Amino acid sequence: MADLIKTFAYTAQDSQEVIQTGEYSAIDQNSVVTYLAGMDLTPINIAEKKKSVLEMNLSLFESVSPNEIYNFTRQLAVMLRANVPLIDALEAMESDQNNPTLNRVIKSVVKSVSAGISFSDALSEHPKIFDNMFIFIVKAGETAGVLDKVMMKIAEFIKHDLEMRDGIKSALRYPAIVMTITIAVAVLAVVYLLPRFTALFTETRIELPAMTKFYLGIDHIIQNYYPFILFGIIIFIFVFIKTLQTKKGRYNWDKFILSVPIFGPIIRGLSISRFSNIFETLNSSGVPILTCLDIVGKTVGNTFIEFRLNKISQEVRTGKKIANSLRRHTSDIFPPHVLKMIEVGEEAGAMDDMMHEIAVLFDNETRNMVQRLTASVEPIITVTMGIFILSLALAIFVPVWDSYVALTNS
Repeated sequence: MADLIKTFAYTAQDSQEVIQTGEYSAIDQNSVVTYLAGMDLTPINIAEKKKSVLEMNLSLFESVSPNEIYNFTRQLAVMLRANVPLIDALEAMESDQNNPTLNRVIKSVVKSVSAGISFSDALSEHPKIFDNMFIFIVKAGETAGVLDKVMMKIAEFIKHDLEMRDGIKSALRYPAIVMTITIAVAVLAVVYLLPRFTALFTETRIELPAMTKFYLGIDHIIQNYYPFILFGIIIFIFVFIKTLQTKKGRYNWDKFILSVPIFGPIIRGLSISRFSNIFETLNSSGVPILTCLDIVGKTVGNTFIEFRLNKISQEVRTGKKIANSLRRHTSDIFPPHVLKMIEVGEEAGAMDDMMHEIAVLFDNETRNMVQRLTASVEPIITVTMGIFILSLALAIFVPVWDSYVALTNS
């Protein structure tokens, strides 16, 4: 709906027949007429103002960090809790210290809300800034009349999500750096260093070791077929991205990634933690249970799990219990003890508390899995790098030694 917002330039006159001009953002011309009537102005001309190329492509350059989104959300929640009207609160959020993109987004949201568009629809006009989770939860809060509570819960969730992501990134940073250096050294040695010795090996006409032949073969392939290799990589990436953009492709990929050893359990743990956090956030804010189930599926970040959760939502609408539906459709995703905890919470009327405990449990479990992964990957990478360097050294220096021996004997 936010995409329907247009900017109209108007010319009107007041009761003294004084001509006034200006701009107003609205859905259609009728809304502009209503606005002018409220200002005691008689419209003379109303015309839609076309967007410039810069304005139309502004979204391509929008970039706001998660920390800035967190600060924006928390400050807005505080003002709404203090009963500050939404538009006034949004206007107060504009600041010279803000990211310029964030200020532009706030101005756009203010214009849309002033034109009668709901806050959630106004946010949806900026999908690169506010993701589906943010928009769906805001929409639920608007519907339930608890926008201030929901905004505060979103802020808390964003902070929690940032802490989890930062923890995982920190744990994987060292292995990633070592692997990158290893690959860079490998390519440099095979493509640049090893071929420098080829002429020497050829002149002496000695029999090259198998390891040297192997690396020279790799060099030959890279040197002679690198355009095809690069083209193949580009085509693969293009096809892969296009496949992920389809519903079936994304579904199959998300299903596959959950079954990958080591990484699958980590992704599953993050999804369960997100499910529990969002469900607890919505339910504790007074959002109806069916709306909670509709939203959590769209925000867990995995289309395979989303498909299963949608089935649960459909069954709960018919009167079935959440725990029974979860057990029927997600027993391969949710561990038995989690399903039991949800069942106990549902029976005791303490779903919020139980979801909070599940979220804490899986947050800790996911952190432990990442730490164990890091602890096991580091020695593997170190050993692999050592073996590679040793094999490369042997591939270079054994023929050099054989050449020296051959020249000495001759």
